[in-house]
Amino acid sequence: MWQRPLMLAILLISIVLSGCATIDSMESSLDKRMKAPPADGAGFVPMQQMAKRPGSPFDKAWIKQGVNWKSYTTIYIARVHTDFLLQANWWQQSLRADRMQQDVETMAAFMRTQFINAFQNDPYHRFRVVPAPESGSLTLELALTELVPSHVLLDALKIAGPYGSGVAAMGLERATEAQSTVAFEGRVKDTNTGETLAMFADREYAKFRLIDLKGLTWYGNAEDIITNWSSQCVRIANRRPGEIIKPASTFSLLPW
Repeated sequence: MWQRPLMLAILLISIVLSGCATIDSMESSLDKRMKAPPADGAGFVPMQQMAKRPGSPFDKAWIKQGVNWKSYTTIYIARVHTDFLLQANWWQQSLRADRMQQDVETMAAFMRTQFINAFQNDPYHRFRVVPAPESGSLTLELALTELVPSHVLLDALKIAGPYGSGVAAMGLERATEAQSTVAFEGRVKDTNTGETLAMFADREYAKFRLIDLKGLTWYGNAEDIITNWSSQCVRIANRRPGEIIKPASTFSLLPW
């Protein structure tokens, strides 16, 4: 009598595991196809000195050898630079030309706040965030170098369209760059000496979603990307030897 329930349980477990494997496989495949190509660089950090580092989630990074990171316990997060923002292309100009300056300032403030919150909410308390540069601290400098808002109308059409049209529309977005894109460059300095100890840069597209509710706002996807970057920086600060910190997935089953 006990054999039938046992067989059913095994069958259910197999179905669940198979479903998880299918989702993981699909997510991995999409990550490879939908990842934004690295930016050429805007000049905030020297891209030619950086390279893809094993275990790092960013496109490129550089870390000075021999730094005693344990000697630093505080970090100052400076205002985000916007002077290096790449020239707006036709896509940006056609959408928000009259609001781009205000949008950039708003997103720069959002980025700084997210990084401050991420370090303050770090459960390991690796660094204490200080409100101003102080002796013995690190200074984190960030620059927004690309900011493309979502195409709200196109995203609304994807949601309203017949089943399957959303995937086709997303494919068109990827092909034409008609999508939310964000890039940044950053550097970590010794506050006392001004010496650069680490540099990094990354560029991301909005996540692929079959139903993209974030795409119904101009910068919902961009905020999502920036939030991921702040979390990744905290994970890097707490990184154990040999630990691999993967880039954020380009695919999500959630609509938000």
